[in-house]
Amino acid sequence: MTAYEKLLHEAHSLGLIVKEVTLLTRKGRCVGNRIAIDKGIKTDAEKACILKEEIAHYLTTVGDITDQTKISNIKQEKLAHRITIESLCSLEKIVNAIRQGAGNKYDIIEMLNVTEDLFNEAIRHYTAKQQYYISEDIILYFDNILRICRKY
Repeated sequence: MTAYEKLLHEAHSLGLIVKEVTLLTRKGRCVGNRIAIDKGIKTDAEKACILKEEIAHYLTTVGDITDQTKISNIKQEKLAHRITIESLCSLEKIVNAIRQGAGNKYDIIEMLNVTEDLFNEAIRHYTAKQQYYISEDIILYFDNILRICRKY
């Protein structure tokens, strides 16, 4: 089962209706319990990233937030995006990808089945939060790039 298919299952279990349609101005949209995903999206990874963010909007957003000149709308958009990042590119998922043999950023992106853009945003997100993350055998250093060190 692909990441997108797993998220479709998650959406269904939440009572959401997901349809792939032609969208002109964005790649995803959530209105009530309905999510539209642009059918022009080519990769499973991008569809998964978009769907996860729309599910996050369903769970956290109140009202129409399309007017991004309002601070409350910007905050709600950032919250949904942060949830997406911390779900699809969690620190533990990054560490597990490294443990499974990922040797560079592109290997991690492929193993996590996310877009390069989302992964880069995740690294910027973690850079703003902390300088490093320590697991039992791996240390991740953040400085708007990801550096990996194995503990011996």
